[in-house]
Amino acid sequence: MNKFTIVLFWSATILLGFVNPLISVALVVVYYLPKIIQDVCDPCSDVLEESLGDIGIKSYSDDVMEDMK
Repeated sequence: MNKFTIVLFWSATILLGFVNPLISVALVVVYYLPKIIQDVCDPCSDVLEESLGDIGIKSYSDDVMEDMK
């Protein structure tokens, strides 16, 4: 987002907060929700990549490489 849209978003959030604070809270949650989900899922993907690497799915084992030669 560029600076204009950020200023517009936060201005609208503050103004709607005077009308109904729940709308303001919902807008803030929607604004930060993608980052929260990404932060929660990053450790899961790291663990998944490490576990797949231990199994040997990403590369061939030394025995298979020797047989392929």
